[in-house]
Amino acid sequence: MHNIILNGTDGAVGFTGPEGLNGGLGINGNKANCPWCCDDDCAELGGPGGPGGPGGNGGTGGPGGAAGNFRLEVEIYYGGFNISSVGGKGGDGGTGGKGGTGGKGGKGGDGDDCELGRHGGNGGHGGRGGDGGFGGPGGRGGDISIVMKHNQSGSTQIPMQTNGGAGGRPGVGGSQGLAGQPGDDGKTTGTFSKSSDCKTMGPVASWGSEGGVGVSPVNGVGSTGTEGIVSIITTGTDTPPTP
Repeated sequence: MHNIILNGTDGAVGFTGPEGLNGGLGINGNKANCPWCCDDDCAELGGPGGPGGPGGNGGTGGPGGAAGNFRLEVEIYYGGFNISSVGGKGGDGGTGGKGGTGGKGGKGGDGDDCELGRHGGNGGHGGRGGDGGFGGPGGRGGDISIVMKHNQSGSTQIPMQTNGGAGGRPGVGGSQGLAGQPGDDGKTTGTFSKSSDCKTMGPVASWGSEGGVGVSPVNGVGSTGTEGIVSIITTGTDTPPTP
């Protein structure tokens, strides 16, 4: 049995989404200011870290290639071959990009030998991962046409495949961005008496939260390609004339 293969090529996989931008660093708090003439100015808390940016969505898979067409015209058909003219599979969707990491909190202000140093800022939240891309459509199956006067293959069934290509699978979502870390505390130095306005270092800084994971698109499988058309025409009988 000889094989005649005219299948379409598979579609390309969609591109991977770009990673989200990392969050910016929080602003550092100002140090304490203790003038001899007036009330002390407390050191400042560090600013919060910036949020991580979302990851980009994955690209759509490429379309499957169309299968080639086949036409045969013979006086006597003896068979002995299989024809495969199947459309190419659609490309799978690309993976979503990773979310950006949250920024680190800013450093707390120093006490400057006259007040308590202050706590750093909260870490920024991580960015959400990008969604996966849609699967590409499958390619069209090829058309097969056989015209014969006499069929001497011993069978009325000719082995052939003209299916449309399967649709590509959707891409998976991107991973979540990492949480930003809290900022460093300001330094408390020297010997001094705490003022009534600067009794504590302020609230303790916390880590940011991780971002959400991206998802595969709903109904993201690519469409199946159209099946090819088969045409078999016998113009005479199964028994050829005797020479």
